[in-house]
Amino acid sequence: AMENPKAFVNWQAVQKILENETTAGIGATLLFNAEGALLTSAGDVNSEHIISALIANIWKSYKDSLSETKFMLLDCEEGKLGVCGIGRFRLCMYTNSFKFPFGLLKAKIDRLVAKLDKPLSSVF
Repeated sequence: AMENPKAFVNWQAVQKILENETTAGIGATLLFNAEGALLTSAGDVNSEHIISALIANIWKSYKDSLSETKFMLLDCEEGKLGVCGIGRFRLCMYTNSFKFPFGLLKAKIDRLVAKLDKPLSSVF
């Protein structure tokens, strides 16, 4: 049986937080559910639905083989990507620059998670 959400998400507020944190050097920030359905995004997003579906599949593959996946950093052909879980959601931030340090990308995602944790983690 599907449980009813415990709380509703203020998507406009979440969108504003994503836009404020998608700063210089960051190509885009995506928020999607565990199945890969895009919920909101900010930045230069033209194939965000494909990206969110791919990342959700990669996340699920790791989660199935490892006990608990919390954070992934990926070195891709066209840049770098970080993804983590927030409650039942996934947050992905990517850069098109190979010079962008992984540590900075992780720090930016951690900061964004801290801002989004309360509005998103209460939803189940």
